[in-house]
Amino acid sequence: MVLVFDIGNTNITIGVFSGERMLFDLRLRTDIGCTEDQYFAYLSTLLNDREIDRDDIDGGIVGSVVPAVTMTVTNLFKKYFSIVPVVFGPGIKLNVKNLYRNRSEVGDDRLANAAAGRILFPGRNLIIVDYGTAVTFDVVDKKGRYLGGSIMPGMNLSLRALFSHTAKLPQVELKFPDKIIGNTTEASIQSGIMFGAVAVLNCFVKGIKKELGIKNAQVILTGGDAENIPVKMLDCGKVYVDKDFTLKGFKLIYDMNSKGAK
Repeated sequence: MVLVFDIGNTNITIGVFSGERMLFDLRLRTDIGCTEDQYFAYLSTLLNDREIDRDDIDGGIVGSVVPAVTMTVTNLFKKYFSIVPVVFGPGIKLNVKNLYRNRSEVGDDRLANAAAGRILFPGRNLIIVDYGTAVTFDVVDKKGRYLGGSIMPGMNLSLRALFSHTAKLPQVELKFPDKIIGNTTEASIQSGIMFGAVAVLNCFVKGIKKELGIKNAQVILTGGDAENIPVKMLDCGKVYVDKDFTLKGFKLIYDMNSKGAK
């Protein structure tokens, strides 16, 4: 089995793979103060709950947007699993060509999404939207070139910002109200966040296509909040939704880079 670590700003998402199949995912809180021993204690409990033994793990990959945690998790693999994991970084083998001006600035998760998209939709122009702490739009052309994209605050982050930086606006549940015109403060905030997310997605997809001079592109939605976006409200063709898309991308990159991949 292979453990895939996707270390984000808020959470660490861990995929447990048997061959090509993802068995389940686990989540830990990202904490730069945690040691490898503390992270393993949390991880071990989660694995035991799912009847996964430490000896069942024979490979791993670490992708991260939090450099301080990357070494901690790498040491966890070495200390507790006797594994040297694949660590995302310079020289890693990819199936996309990174055309970012400074290639090291691209988040590991964004390239993992691009790698998965390239495998699943070969020869297609791709617009991959990842709804996490931040919302990222990433563009891969049909030649397999990662062109870049856009970054903006995520829905939960926007919601927390409203609550934290205003005196009278309440914290509300992240869900769609019945209509755009809210007649309560709660419904008005929900309208702004949720319908705003749909409007931004439609607008950006349209703008990206115009900028590239293309009529068609496969739109892929992933991330923890992806399933909150109703596909029926989108005006961008057939949309593929998979909240685990990033983990699957990291697993594909593991397969490309590990001699011991199974």
